[in-house]
Amino acid sequence: MPFARHATALALAATLGGLAAVAAPHPRPAEAAPRPGPETPSVLLLTVDSGTAGSRATVLVCGPAGGLHPDPTTACRLVARVDGDLAALDVDPGPCTLEHAPLTVRAVGFWQDRPVSYSRTFDNRCTLRRGTGALFDF
Repeated sequence: MPFARHATALALAATLGGLAAVAAPHPRPAEAAPRPGPETPSVLLLTVDSGTAGSRATVLVCGPAGGLHPDPTTACRLVARVDGDLAALDVDPGPCTLEHAPLTVRAVGFWQDRPVSYSRTFDNRCTLRRGTGALFDF
């Protein structure tokens, strides 16, 4: 496993482990375990790889919105709109230039206790923004 992927996996594991310890209430014997729903924390590790310009990564936490993403509220709304199925995102299907500056984005983590694994390459920043809105805008 390349170093960047290994580091990303370790960061995600540490983030998920820390959130589970902080966010998960310890049920009393008479209480049932919490149900998945809007109050269930969801965590996604988001990366943008622009090839020679390098990679960027951030953590998005939803339920409540937070993490390291610069606009977690908007990003969480986008993911909620497609119920975690990022392949279904199509935010603003308008025209873009034909500039060839490919960007590969990835999202891994959990949405409402379901695993998320998404990867897609966009032709340029415009097509990325039109396809995913503010989700990968960091």
